[in-house]
Amino acid sequence: MSNMYESGRIMTEDEIIGYLIDSLEDDRKDFSVFAIKQLKHYHSAKIIEKLLEIVESAEDIDKKVAALNSLKKRKPSLFTKSIVLKQLFSPQEEIRTEAANLLLEFDEELISDLEKLMSDKAPDYTVGKIVWLLGNVGNPDTLINLDKSKETIPTSIKPTFDDAIENIKRKYTKLMFKEIEKKEIK
Repeated sequence: MSNMYESGRIMTEDEIIGYLIDSLEDDRKDFSVFAIKQLKHYHSAKIIEKLLEIVESAEDIDKKVAALNSLKKRKPSLFTKSIVLKQLFSPQEEIRTEAANLLLEFDEELISDLEKLMSDKAPDYTVGKIVWLLGNVGNPDTLINLDKSKETIPTSIKPTFDDAIENIKRKYTKLMFKEIEKKEIK
């Protein structure tokens, strides 16, 4: 580390960000993962760039998961979305789960991307995460598209598929009741 970081001296936010970014390259894995986790508390385009770089290219699962989690604390962008969508194809469950949780932030604007990925020849574990996401962000049109793919869904994903359909139906039934209540109040 640079001599610029003296112990006992109060650092500015920019100096802290610089220190944490420098720490990402530290040989001590626990320390670099700690630095990744701490970046979620600061806002800078450079931080997002570094976190996305880790998500895209880090070999270490813990670092990728920490970077995805730190990204979740920010307003997601379309650039972020495209990088995180690729993580649904990771063979590592922890990475897919963290990516899926981050992607929930995009809500319904994610549906067309997920449906496109589902039509590609994706591994079963990826299709499972896509179906789970669709169950959480889907709308009535999603039900129609899921119904079309019902026959091609692998048996191992059927429970997730059924849960996704039920989640969407439940969500929109509640919305319909809220609309009826609003009309009755007026």
